[in-house]
Amino acid sequence: MLDDLFIINEGGQLLFSFHPKDADVEITENRDDLISGFLTALNTFATFEKGEDLKALKLKETNIIFEKSDEYLQNLMFVITTKNEKVLDLLKSIVQEIMKRFTDRFKEDLEREFDGMVSKFAIFHENVEEIIQSYGLDIAKKLTQKIDGKNALKSLVILNANNGNILYIHAKQYVNKEKITFLIPLISNSVKLLYRDNLNEPIQWILLRTIKNEGLVVEIRDKVLVVKQYESNGKVDKKGLDLDLIENLKKIKKKLDQIDLDSRIKQVFAVNLDGMIKYSQIYDNSYDCSDYIPETISVFISSRKACNELYSKELLYSSIGGEKILTICVNLKEHALILICNMRELNQYEEIHEICVNILNQLS
Repeated sequence: MLDDLFIINEGGQLLFSFHPKDADVEITENRDDLISGFLTALNTFATFEKGEDLKALKLKETNIIFEKSDEYLQNLMFVITTKNEKVLDLLKSIVQEIMKRFTDRFKEDLEREFDGMVSKFAIFHENVEEIIQSYGLDIAKKLTQKIDGKNALKSLVILNANNGNILYIHAKQYVNKEKITFLIPLISNSVKLLYRDNLNEPIQWILLRTIKNEGLVVEIRDKVLVVKQYESNGKVDKKGLDLDLIENLKKIKKKLDQIDLDSRIKQVFAVNLDGMIKYSQIYDNSYDCSDYIPETISVFISSRKACNELYSKELLYSSIGGEKILTICVNLKEHALILICNMRELNQYEEIHEICVNILNQLS
């Protein structure tokens, strides 16, 4: 998706170039120097003839994005090329971040006259890899190919983590952009605060699953939210959402005491929608998240509403994957069954699904 990255000074010297392993270009000797000279000539022509810098250029197959930095003694031009027009908004954000990080890292060098030494800039390669990962570009191509194939993955949306704007979208089914851009940042921010304030750890992902097997995963990156929508072929026993456990607290306790739980579950809570804990059981004394549970209900309720808004279907369960703690919230209509697990032991989506369905089948 990103084919070339060039950082060029105003004299036309190539300071740094980068090509991902999956770039759709053939890298040959002197290619980068030739292209940087061509790009410099184009920008010089635009500046002298039109009095303005190039911002973008469309060739027959290739799109070129230009960004210019003139904060320091050495003026720089940052250029990205791609053959995928759908990824332009994402690449524009990436090139701006690259420009900021490069000028911050090499500020002292850029404040002096160019000395002809470009090898010092090679270490910026690790920063570029980090930026690509923080914007989800490292997985975008692979996931796009999965969507185009025969796969459960139906859509990929990459949102700006700060404002919810769509930076990239690829789908083979309808995606409600308005609801995605509003609901996903809202839930993500709530979950981040929940884990930060109560568990003092960052989150890695959020998983929502409906009773009709639609699945939505939000992967939390540094700069973006990577939203993946799935449709599974597995069957769910709908009786799990018709449990008549609400009025009889003794019945809830009795059934929870009798069911066969996965050994990886550390703690279990039955909580009403007001956040009151009606039942709790600790299976591992090194885990006690009792103080954290009441606030979890507000996130669970938001997840239920999101499922209704996005799919017009009931939530089966939601789960939050943190750095260490996995929280699963199983929908019992007027209650939630909250399971606390260790992320090192349980972090696969399908295993989480099997555990939740197994519990619901035993409770029904």
